[in-house]
Amino acid sequence: MYEKPVVDALYEALINEDHEKLSEIQRTRYAECNDLRILICTENSGGVDLDFDMGLKPCEYVTPIFEGPRAMLISRHTAVQAHITGGRSNVLVDYSLSFDSNFAQRLRSFVNSRKIEAVEWDRVVSVLRLKAANPRVQFDVIPFLNENTRFVREAPDNLRPVETLIAFRMLDHLNWQAFLADPTQLDFGESIETLHERLKPGEEAYLSSLYSDARVLKQEAMALGTQALLLRLATLRKRHKQDLKSILRGLLDFSILELGAVPITELTLIWKGFSTRQPARFFGPLVNPSGDVVADARSMAWDLTHLRSLQDVARQTQLGSFFVPYFVSFDARWREMLRLNPIRLMLMDDATCGQAIGRTMDREFHPLIEEVLSEKARLEMTPEKIAARRLAARTLDYASMQVLVQREKLAWT
Repeated sequence: MYEKPVVDALYEALINEDHEKLSEIQRTRYAECNDLRILICTENSGGVDLDFDMGLKPCEYVTPIFEGPRAMLISRHTAVQAHITGGRSNVLVDYSLSFDSNFAQRLRSFVNSRKIEAVEWDRVVSVLRLKAANPRVQFDVIPFLNENTRFVREAPDNLRPVETLIAFRMLDHLNWQAFLADPTQLDFGESIETLHERLKPGEEAYLSSLYSDARVLKQEAMALGTQALLLRLATLRKRHKQDLKSILRGLLDFSILELGAVPITELTLIWKGFSTRQPARFFGPLVNPSGDVVADARSMAWDLTHLRSLQDVARQTQLGSFFVPYFVSFDARWREMLRLNPIRLMLMDDATCGQAIGRTMDREFHPLIEEVLSEKARLEMTPEKIAARRLAARTLDYASMQVLVQREKLAWT
């Protein structure tokens, strides 16, 4: 008999506040919980403050993926400490700021002392001040590299990605105290040109190593799958207008029967973004198409893939530690979208690499899925088939996703 992974069983019990189910898991599946780490957002003053003294609130360009404002961090390490100390435990937490390509490009101009608009200069400085004031802040370049690697692979003379990567590496040499005193004077300990040329060979080699990196290729396949989903969304919107349940039913049919996976993260954001009186601005290009829908869907797909990247980053651990990523973007529409349905609960099984994510609106959204499922899709919702789709989602086939995108493009070309 098929038994749900323990992270899924716990997720359902926690989301539904099913205390009886929680007690049953504790009695019968406790051995499977040894390698679990759990992050539960809370307003309780006893939780870990997810701001981490970074001073994020004044900086509107930094967006958390967790609901916050604090979190309870639970693992076998914290449980043992709490047992020994009578309820208190220490927990290792790291955190990082990740960036979209828009910010990365502005940073490149800033670091190289090139002319940029005053408002953009101020924005870059406001983000860099977070690093200057708190040395523990890490900068994560992976999201924008995931998106830009394909540009260089397809056009080797495109130097922007490597130039941007070098700009980020140059920050490792910046005198941050001097920057806080005067952000107009960047002190790298040597000239910008000399440091740039010294770093260039290593960063070119690193970027080249990503061309065939399995993780990067998976991200590209995921972005293609999301692009196909968004193109289908635009087609369904044109067909069903304001009938949101019919649109959701169509997206579920597409996901289950064609995409081969149910992207809950994307579907919940789509539902939340469309179900308000005024649809979220992020989805505007698909609600009222006025330009190149295919190009718009591709750009939006990479934005959503960045969110997936952050979820993957949040899984990493060392000795039971937790990792909390934040995302930096100057795009107000993207920041608004990211806040539509933040993560309230994350369960991670380090033994099986399993993960379950609970978002703010999951409790109302999952019954809705059950309500709108077509009969054909319902036949594919057995536990065994769901498990098979999850496995397939981990190994998306790039070529198959390309075919799917090409098929969806036909409605818009």
